[in-house]
Amino acid sequence: MIGTVTDFVAEAVFASSLQPSQPVTAAEAWAAITAAVARYGAQGCVELLALEYGERPETAAPRMRFARELADALAPTPALAG
Repeated sequence: MIGTVTDFVAEAVFASSLQPSQPVTAAEAWAAITAAVARYGAQGCVELLALEYGERPETAAPRMRFARELADALAPTPALAG
C-alpha cells in the first residue's frame, strides 16, 4: 500500500531513537528520521512498527501517536492560494 509522505515520516519517527519525553528541534528530528531510514530502510521501519504493535501494543500506540504528531508538525504547510 502506498501512503503519504507524512505516513512515511511517521513510520521513520516510530523506528527512530526519538523519545516523546525529550524536546526536539526540527533539525534533530530530520537527522533521526534520516538515520532510521538509513538503518532500517523504508520497509524495515514499517516492519518494526508492526512488530511493536504485535508484541507491545500498549506502548506502540502512544509512540505512534507521538510519531504522527511530530510528522504532522514537520510537514510543510501549503501556501494559501491568492
